[in-house]
Amino acid sequence: MGKEDLEKVLGKLFLIGISGTSLNEENRMVLNSIKPGVIILFSRNIKDKFQIKKFIDDIKNFLDYEPLFCIDQEGGMVTRLNKGFSIAPSAMAISATSNVKNAYIVSNILAKEMRSVGIDFNLAPVVDINSNPKNSVIGIRSFSDDESIVINYASEYVRGLHDGGVLSCLKHFPGIGSVDIDPHLDLPQSDLEKKYFLSKELLPFLKIDSPVWMPTHVYLSNMQKKKEPVSLSKEILTDFARNELNFQGVLVADDFEMGGVANFYSVEQAVIKSLTSGMDIVSICHSFEKQLKSKKAVLELYKKDAKFRKIINTSLERINNLFKLSNKLKEKSKENLCLDKVGNIESISLMQEIIDKSITIFNSSGEKDFLPVKNINNIFYFIRENNSYNIEDVQKNIDFLSPEFNIQSNIINMNKKIHEEIKKEILEKSKEKNNLVFSENAYLSKEMVDLISNMSFNSKLLILIALRNPYDVFIPNIKHGICTYGFNKNVLLSLSKILKGKIKPTGSLPIKPTEV
Repeated sequence: MGKEDLEKVLGKLFLIGISGTSLNEENRMVLNSIKPGVIILFSRNIKDKFQIKKFIDDIKNFLDYEPLFCIDQEGGMVTRLNKGFSIAPSAMAISATSNVKNAYIVSNILAKEMRSVGIDFNLAPVVDINSNPKNSVIGIRSFSDDESIVINYASEYVRGLHDGGVLSCLKHFPGIGSVDIDPHLDLPQSDLEKKYFLSKELLPFLKIDSPVWMPTHVYLSNMQKKKEPVSLSKEILTDFARNELNFQGVLVADDFEMGGVANFYSVEQAVIKSLTSGMDIVSICHSFEKQLKSKKAVLELYKKDAKFRKIINTSLERINNLFKLSNKLKEKSKENLCLDKVGNIESISLMQEIIDKSITIFNSSGEKDFLPVKNINNIFYFIRENNSYNIEDVQKNIDFLSPEFNIQSNIINMNKKIHEEIKKEILEKSKEKNNLVFSENAYLSKEMVDLISNMSFNSKLLILIALRNPYDVFIPNIKHGICTYGFNKNVLLSLSKILKGKIKPTGSLPIKPTEV
């Protein structure tokens, strides 16, 4: 095999991100150097459906082979395809409808629209069981804290993707719903016993038929002798996933530029260690320099190390099988949408109906219904800045209700400590008044829990709207809560209709009530 052929073959081991929205000189250089098997698209690459279709077509024409194009199109706040596309609800919003068919409807629409622009691989669904409310990185990206709900809804989500001709990926192996550190920032540690993992966290991976698992960056103290991310661990990737769980599909790593790995290893060190331990595809989503160094390291080791060569050749067989499966799914898919039908009225309406049915009322007071909302004196928005989520796509529509109630929102930034004087002003302003309070994971901060609890105690009426994780409605003294499971524009439209009494809320909580 010549050098050029070898570089192309080993490129299949790499999932990379690129920059910009067109095939510029920088992207030509990246693609020519790495020759990636998989290209991931982020919001930074996407303007609209026409541009992204042309971008993908241009890449295919530039390369003398077709890579897989993948995306994180989970729904809810992790939505890369926006303008001109149908916007899906979050996983937890889907399960809040109590109708498992909605998982299929949502993912099948997403798949058909992805296929139409040339995307053939969705890094979804999230099958983490959100068993720890303090887990800020999963939350509404999970279907539930109940493994049976996760399995039922995620199974239909996978079926909808596959019927639409798009590959699925179960993430984040081995399950990080129980941790409370975000692997984007640092390495979480799980002290759960292996027996517990097998009886709960791993059930979605074992019971849902998907060709790809995504190992993430977490340390399992009771299953690993060495403290390192499972994404680099032979104990987990080979001994456990392959030999014990008998997973024969493809293992695709979570991004190696995340803090859970990057805080401890250079990317090229992580790549070599991960591939040697049994990972099939390594992910480097941002830096061309790190992509290039890693590719060179793999090429050099492959040439001189027979043991490494054998491991890599086995991975390449699995990757080639994934490409074959992708082609089969495309052939079996019943419909290939033309661009004009992407984001059509019918699809958008179906998504909106599902979101309408997901909005959930929490009424602990036993009093009569508090909807429609009337005579509101104040709107308080306790906002978290985008960078607190460590997820690229977060939309803000802060003042969407202000014109309807003719009230200016009071916006308070939860990323900063709130001065005592401001707290006093908030409590005084809300006292004996009718207040709408919008929050995003306020329950994770004792300061916010105390403030909102005191506001509710002093208010004539306080309605708390949990825009992200639903646990905010369990803040002490909250009598009236609304869970939206996200804050995309279509979610806020459903919320507005419910607040004004145009539709009745029918959603039900897919998680257990929890003390905060």
